[in-house]
Amino acid sequence: MKTEDLERAFEAYVRTFPAEEMNALKEAHTRRVLGNARLIMAGEGFPARLGPLGEAAALLHDVGRFEQFRKYRTFSDRVSVNHALMSCGVILRLGWLDDLPPADRNAILRAVECHNLRDLPPGLPPDEAALANLVRDADKLDILTLLDTAIATDYLPSHPEVYWGLPLRGAPSPRVVAAIDRGASVDYADIRSFADFVFVQLAWCNGGLFFAESRRLALARGEVATRRAYLLGLLPDHADAVNHCCDVAEAALRKEAGHGA
Repeated sequence: MKTEDLERAFEAYVRTFPAEEMNALKEAHTRRVLGNARLIMAGEGFPARLGPLGEAAALLHDVGRFEQFRKYRTFSDRVSVNHALMSCGVILRLGWLDDLPPADRNAILRAVECHNLRDLPPGLPPDEAALANLVRDADKLDILTLLDTAIATDYLPSHPEVYWGLPLRGAPSPRVVAAIDRGASVDYADIRSFADFVFVQLAWCNGGLFFAESRRLALARGEVATRRAYLLGLLPDHADAVNHCCDVAEAALRKEAGHGA
C-alpha cells in the first residue's frame, strides 16, 4: 500500500470514532510524528527503500490509541492495555500491510510494537532497528512539542488524564535526576508527579534520542529552554536540580550539533 493510500485508510478508520478532543489530539499527534520521521530520514540519509516503510510505521504507531480510549477512557497503559500491541492488532486485523513482503511488514510491525518500550530488545535485524529507532525518536520529538503547546495554553491543570492523574507539582525523583546525569533511560516506575514527566524529556535530550538529526531538531526547537522556564516556575524550591538537569541536557544536544560542549 502506498503512503497516500495508507493515509486515506488511516483517516477513514479515525472517522469511525467519536469526534472528541482526545481523538483529535491523537490524530494531530500522528500527523506530526509522520512529519518528524520524514525530517529525520532526510537528515540521516535513509535509503530510499526504507522511506515508505518509515512513513507507514510513523503513521500507524498509535492507531490503537483510538480503541484504547473508547474502551478505557484513558491513555494510560498502566491501567488499561499496551497501546503499541493494540496498534499492531488493528493493523493486522484491517490488513493494511498484507500486500508487503514479509520482511517489510515485520519491520513496520516491530517499529510499532517497540515504540513505547524503555529500551529496544537486543539483536534486531538492521531494518527493524532502523525503523524502531526512527519511530521512537519521531514520537519523542512530538511529545516535546505537545508539552510546549500545553505550557503555552495552560492546558495541563484541567487535563490530569494526560499525565496519569499524578500530582502536577512534586519534587523531582532522585532516580530520574540520576538517570539524566548518566545519560540513561528512565524507569517509568520512578515517576511520581507530572514534573517527573518533564524531567524524563530532559533525559531524552541526553542519550534518549538515537539519531543525530533528532538531537539537532530538539536543539533547534529550543526544547531544553522551554522545560527550564516551565520547571523553574513549577518547582521554585528545586531550582538547583532543575538547572543542573537542564544544563546537562543542553550540553548534550549542543555537543551533538557541533556547537561545543
